[in-house]
Amino acid sequence: MLSKFFILFFLLSLFSAPAQFKQDTSKRANFLVIPLLFRSPETLWSTGITGSVSFKTGNKHEPLTRTSTIQAIIMFTQRHQNVQAIDATIFFPKDNYVLLFQTSHSYFPDKYWGLGSDTKGIAKEDYAFHQVYIFPHLKKKITKTVFVGALYEYQNVFNIDYLQDGLYSSTIQYGKTDYVVSGLGGSISYDTRNSSYWPTKGMLIQGSFTDFNTHFGSNYNDLKSILDIRYFKKLFKNTIIAGQIYNYSNDGQVPIRELAMLGGANNLRGFYQGRYRDDNMTTIIGEYRIPIYKRFSTCIFGGIGDVYRKLKDVTSRSFKHSYGAGLRIAILPKEKLNIRIDYGYSSKYNRGLYFTVGECF
Repeated sequence: MLSKFFILFFLLSLFSAPAQFKQDTSKRANFLVIPLLFRSPETLWSTGITGSVSFKTGNKHEPLTRTSTIQAIIMFTQRHQNVQAIDATIFFPKDNYVLLFQTSHSYFPDKYWGLGSDTKGIAKEDYAFHQVYIFPHLKKKITKTVFVGALYEYQNVFNIDYLQDGLYSSTIQYGKTDYVVSGLGGSISYDTRNSSYWPTKGMLIQGSFTDFNTHFGSNYNDLKSILDIRYFKKLFKNTIIAGQIYNYSNDGQVPIRELAMLGGANNLRGFYQGRYRDDNMTTIIGEYRIPIYKRFSTCIFGGIGDVYRKLKDVTSRSFKHSYGAGLRIAILPKEKLNIRIDYGYSSKYNRGLYFTVGECF
């Protein structure tokens, strides 16, 4: 009932203040500020405010330069969590350089079910932490479709609170006490997508690695690597088929917040993010995106995946799956930047409603 009320409240606010969402193409930048009322498995009901600015660097009519976006959010949740974050994607003229930047502070009471792909639903435990996170990633265009990049990742996790002699204490090897991970890395990507927010064709193949090392001020030594493959194709009547293969791997001393965590708004929707955790994870997600009317479109999605310590541990019986559908409302129709409302389902114990800006992938 509450989820229906939220959707009605949001749609009424959209139609009652259309100027707030209208994209003014005569301006160099477009600003959007909206209040938030939403729910996810990780936060329960949440309130806050988000603001974003969308713009083009250099000449605003330059077709070879994609639209840049900087988004800020302040969020307070029913589970007494709070998050303050800034997320930026800046495309410099003709996309010769791309700067990705994330920074956040959070206090986050969380849930922990243990490590591995076979943890039981009833064996969960509460724990909490504070975290400061900084992640700049600068990419340079080498050819029209190939970028190479350098990145830095910093994570300070402190005031970790958990039950002594409980599940967390007995299974977490690294990250029981305050810690810092700090590392340098690199990336290479191949990108033929025709849009950053709602591609109708093309693909993205991006690989990256981060070397967390005591030489960089890290408390743990760990090599993290990520492979992200996305594919988009337009079908009949402007419908779009989209797919993603995502692999997250660690080799070394892996603290709690660097473990692979299955689930969440940008992975297998319906699972609590971190319901299953381990050193590594592989997921496959498919979406069918369908325009409805003007600003509105819908999406049907499904996915499968698992976490694991060693690849040989993965079996077809251990695979996790979820599916669902959602509504999209374009807040910048020209750029196809959408507000996303999704409902993901795997079982009566793993399901959830998500509200955010931008697509899952």
